[in-house]
Amino acid sequence: MHAGRADFVGLGRVALSYPELPADVLAGRPLRRKLVCRTFSDCTTAPRGGLVSGCYPLDSYYKSLPEAQELARLKSGDPDVSP
Repeated sequence: MHAGRADFVGLGRVALSYPELPADVLAGRPLRRKLVCRTFSDCTTAPRGGLVSGCYPLDSYYKSLPEAQELARLKSGDPDVSP
């Protein structure tokens, strides 16, 4: 870092739960804390179960997918459980 600037910024899984974060920061908008990743690990558990990666708990798009029910079943460890 030199003169208050960064060469690189990594967002990691927060980009899945809060994809608008860079635009909000650049526009000077306040941080929407409810969208910041809470490390529920659904974004990594889903692909291990053959499902698409995404933020199922915080993103309404992923929450509404049929895969959300399958992910809940995978996380429970019970093949017959549905949310």
